Amino acid sequence: MDKNEALKIWDLEIKSKDYAYDFSGRKIKRSEYGEKNSVGWVIGYLFPLELGGLDYDGNRVIMHHETLEEKGLNYPEFSVLHKKFIVTYDKNEDYYYIEKLTNNDFDEGGLV
Repeated sequence: MDKNEALKIWDLEIKSKDYAYDFSGRKIKRSEYGEKNSVGWVIGYLFPLELGGLDYDGNRVIMHHETLEEKGLNYPEFSVLHKKFIVTYDKNEDYYYIEKLTNNDFDEGGLV
């Protein structure tokens, strides 16, 4: 995705703010798209394309580049910054979203 397209997504989601935080809590800066620094960010896919996810707005998310590296191709459950998350698909609205899981959501073998 080119920078202009990514900035359009930023403007739609985050509006005119120069700084924001991704879902994991990492700080990102509007002007640092594609940069691998302390506030660099990318557009990632909640359901990875490599696993059959589709390239459309309902599957895209703005995240710090390190968040994407930690998430990797893990789907639907993954961990970032020692926090557990799950991706859920809303069929009625046709989009994916992330929920943070608590320790009560897991047992020894995974999701309860």
